[in-house]
Amino acid sequence: MNGNLPQAITMIRELLAGDGDVASAIGHALDGAGLLVDPERTFGAVLRRTPQGWAPVAPATQPAPPEPTELEQQASDWDTACQRAAQLVDVVRATYAAEPDFVGVRADKDTVVISLQIAELSRWAGWMSTLGIVEHQLTGLDYVVCGRTTIGDVPVSVLAYDLPEVQLVVQAKARRPYRHAGLIYDLAVGHKDITGDTWYFHGDYSAEGMPLLSKDGRPERYSLAGVVDMLGPILPVREPVTAAQGGERG
Repeated sequence: MNGNLPQAITMIRELLAGDGDVASAIGHALDGAGLLVDPERTFGAVLRRTPQGWAPVAPATQPAPPEPTELEQQASDWDTACQRAAQLVDVVRATYAAEPDFVGVRADKDTVVISLQIAELSRWAGWMSTLGIVEHQLTGLDYVVCGRTTIGDVPVSVLAYDLPEVQLVVQAKARRPYRHAGLIYDLAVGHKDITGDTWYFHGDYSAEGMPLLSKDGRPERYSLAGVVDMLGPILPVREPVTAAQGGERG
């Protein structure tokens, strides 16, 4: 039984003894006593009688929010892009802060800028491989090289300070320098790949002028670019290859 029923019966008896619009008086009295359910204000389920029994009353549908304007959508997208960049800064700092050539990282609006101090060309080769930087994404000045890439859809600029000077020193020391993908390889020495195998140049070039390398003196020849792409970065080992011929190309 509804717990409000005894109170409602008592109130109706009292009001029936009065004068005037008894029905209206009873309705207002019950409402004022909180004995009537207001479907617009209740926080519970409102029920209605159906042939199948009591069923909840469907709430009034709320109008859908208006579609954002083009300007509002652009502003929202910009805020989201800046937030992604700020989040990436934290990830990069946590991942690479311990590296010896890592200087810092910062957000520049919706992009990220990573600063490095390069002292060895092999370190830059490792950074290019790790961050996915390729040669056509490189630009440089006298004291810095800038590589552009993306990490998780966030544009990233990598500033490699002192790299141009390091490249000049490496090229001056190399007996047979060859530039590929922003790096300088001395074809007069062997180069070790990530599996530990050493590749040598013996004077052969492809039709496009790319040096051809052989692994540990085997007869098969593979292009320097292919070896770098599949097994790079490859790092020099100081074992001169006396059979190597030809000068600098590229």
